[in-house]
Amino acid sequence: MRIKSKWHKKDKPKSLEELASVLGFITWRAAQERADKMYAAGFNFASQAQLLAVVGEFAIFLLQLADRLVHERMEEVQRQQLVGALAQHLVRTMVDNLTEDFGPGEYRDGFVDKINQRLDAYAEFGFADGQPSYQALRYLGQSIDEVMGGTANKWVIEQVVDIEAPEAVKNLKKGLNDLLTQWEAAPAA
Repeated sequence: MRIKSKWHKKDKPKSLEELASVLGFITWRAAQERADKMYAAGFNFASQAQLLAVVGEFAIFLLQLADRLVHERMEEVQRQQLVGALAQHLVRTMVDNLTEDFGPGEYRDGFVDKINQRLDAYAEFGFADGQPSYQALRYLGQSIDEVMGGTANKWVIEQVVDIEAPEAVKNLKKGLNDLLTQWEAAPAA
């Protein structure tokens, strides 16, 4: 996946909200690409709602991963601001997609509840050397299997754990590292 993760005006300071916005775009795009790759690999999506639910699961997984990755590179207050703004960006993006596909509705609270539920679960899993544990990957696979379950979609968990999640992790880590390197090098705002 080719992502833009560099600012043209590198010497201009970036706010945490700007950083979160770019990171939100990268996160959503990585999540969307993984769902598209699953479709291309022959997994069946019964509806656009199911596809968006899978994208949402990947996005939430990447949100918690971003939080863990920035933990060592930011002060606690900055990390909380960044992750909060990233979560808000992902919620807006999901709501925009659902509204575009299905018309106006009350989508926000359901996705926020899903984020909170999943983040509580992911908090129980290990993370070492910049990588999520097998248990975290397996939980993501099971969450996606719940969305896509059924006989038409065998091997969802294995596909997610072995192929899709590692690629999503790689894409997020690269984009996040590029953004943080520039953010850290820019003069203070």
